[in-house]
Amino acid sequence: MAEAGTLTVETKGISQVTPEETRGSPRALFGLWMAANVEFATITTGALATGAFGLSATDAIGAILLGNLIGAVILGLFSTFGVEYGLPQMIQGAAWFGQLGNRLPSFLNFFGGFSWFGVNTIIGGYALEYMLGTGLIPNIIALCVIQVAIAAIGHDLIHAAEKYFFFLLVAIFLILSVFAATHIGHLPPANPKLLKNVGGTSGAFILTTSIIVAYVLGWIPYSSDYTRYLHHTGDRAATRRAVFANAFSATFLSCVWMEVLGALIGATVALSKPSDLFTPWMPHWFHAPLIIAIVIGTISANILNIYSATLSSLALGFRLKQYQAALLSGAIGTVISVLAATNFIKNYEDFLFFLGYWTAPWIAVTMLAHYTRRRSRIGRGNAGFVAWIVGIAASVPFFNQYPLFVGSFAATHPGFGDISFAVSAVVAACVFLALTTSAETVAEEVAA
Repeated sequence: MAEAGTLTVETKGISQVTPEETRGSPRALFGLWMAANVEFATITTGALATGAFGLSATDAIGAILLGNLIGAVILGLFSTFGVEYGLPQMIQGAAWFGQLGNRLPSFLNFFGGFSWFGVNTIIGGYALEYMLGTGLIPNIIALCVIQVAIAAIGHDLIHAAEKYFFFLLVAIFLILSVFAATHIGHLPPANPKLLKNVGGTSGAFILTTSIIVAYVLGWIPYSSDYTRYLHHTGDRAATRRAVFANAFSATFLSCVWMEVLGALIGATVALSKPSDLFTPWMPHWFHAPLIIAIVIGTISANILNIYSATLSSLALGFRLKQYQAALLSGAIGTVISVLAATNFIKNYEDFLFFLGYWTAPWIAVTMLAHYTRRRSRIGRGNAGFVAWIVGIAASVPFFNQYPLFVGSFAATHPGFGDISFAVSAVVAACVFLALTTSAETVAEEVAA
């Protein structure tokens, strides 16, 4: 088994991993996904349930558990695809969406990667501004430089960094959780004024579940990027089981923990920007370690965002070396961070829904293509692309992103919240089944 140096710049690009290049252990995924989610963006996501939608803490916790169960199962399953194919996640889609059709979801993932980069960097910038009094924009730029440098080096440094980030982040956020539980001391009630804006308790519960699912769905198009080097290692079935167990458990535990913490804090503040979650009850001596945790948490999530956005840019056909694509993605992410720093909470909510709108039907098609081994009746890959587009189109009446856009069904039935993810996934799956026939195997097509 080949070993690569941690500080060696990765040059693999999007090519399939060979048996000689395999390395690493599925256990590393636990630390990677814990470190990626034990951070302030995840706390902010949970805070939307109470601080933006008005749910009681009890209802918010129910929605958080349900949403993360769905999302973590899917992420665990998609992580096993890297073991199966030895390819980055978005490259696998060429067999199912066509070489040309696959470029659109690859572009959306490229866009999502540097947009997530912007989201996390803005949150980190706000935290530094609140704690240190330094300027928001200089904070953002400084964080961007560090993150892009790590992502440009590549896969092995990312895994090594996340391993150490994990222990630090868990320790500091455990202390924060104890402070929050001690101070709040009860489960906050619902906010009737906020509930009225989103269709009551049922609308808020469904919106929260959708937001929570969308947060995890944002990681799905990246999942194989961090397991492809496990391709062809020993008993592949056992490797897949270990990959699923580690990816699922780390994602579920970290997201539930951070989002419940966010929901509890969000119910006690007027939420308009991330720094509102830094409440007066936090001890002054804890500011320094929390700053460290927020900066490290921002970096731990964003090195994944930039790395996977880099691979998606290569899938689009950009003729760049991997580190050059990382620098390009980072530069775009830095610009987005600076431009989107104002009105952040609403922008973040809209962004999470956007992720779900395109990923939900893409996930449905990809899972069916992988597990049922079907072949397109209308040209190689065309069925997957058509099913994906039809799924998105069918879900438009169910969009509920007030005041940006509210579909006809959502406007008439606000109590349903936003059920567009479920609609698009079901419609895409049905169309894909109608446009395909059984095939013996698809693994060879993916590798081709």
